[in-house]
Amino acid sequence: MRSQSSSPQPHRNTHVARVLLSFSLMLFFTSCAKEHDPLAGTWKLPGEDVSLEFKKDGTVSRTVSSATTTGTHRRDESGNLFFDLGTGENKALLSESNSELKVSSDGSNWLIFLRQPVAALVDSAQTIFTRGFETKDCDSSIALYSQAIALLTGIPSETGHLAKAYNNRGICEEKSGNADAAFADYNKAIELDPLLETAYGNRAWLYETLGKKKEAYADYKKAADLGYRPAIYWLEQHEVQAGAEIADEE
Repeated sequence: MRSQSSSPQPHRNTHVARVLLSFSLMLFFTSCAKEHDPLAGTWKLPGEDVSLEFKKDGTVSRTVSSATTTGTHRRDESGNLFFDLGTGENKALLSESNSELKVSSDGSNWLIFLRQPVAALVDSAQTIFTRGFETKDCDSSIALYSQAIALLTGIPSETGHLAKAYNNRGICEEKSGNADAAFADYNKAIELDPLLETAYGNRAWLYETLGKKKEAYADYKKAADLGYRPAIYWLEQHEVQAGAEIADEE
């Protein structure tokens, strides 16, 4: 005799269990989200022995070298962040990515603090950059600048330093006879920092060396407009001649 199917109660029990599990997980993650404070933790000012530590209980401490000062932090009704270390409130802005903390005592001059591990990367990159600058051997400098570039890439507040690393590596590539690599580095430096006058000046020199007078003149002009003294001097000496040669080419 074929057995009949039992009632569907076990299936309903399974469904209920799944609903309860989903609800429990939702409560768990909601609780974690409430407990998580993106401000909490230690922040460091790159290049300086200065750090800030924010705690969930509303306290904050600042350490300069080995001296530590404690205070409190708060958010106003609009969510703006302030902290007081005994000398008046400082305003702080947390980036959307929660990776940078801008701090100001007057609302105009801002210091950018980074998560301690990221700040350590920046400090290492600065040390390596300096070694690259001081090294006389181009191959070694290229390797060192490449290390600095790898460390700084992806850190928004270090875009300016990253541009300088590309620019300096470009100089070494140019000295080593690698014109294409030099152009690539100068172009990247300018992309990262359109106001980096030395990158325009260096690219102008390379254009001129390769006989690209029109491009060279444009870059010398841009560098001069940004206040780069060698470019200003070059224009004073060559502007009339360069303009005539460009006109002839056109």
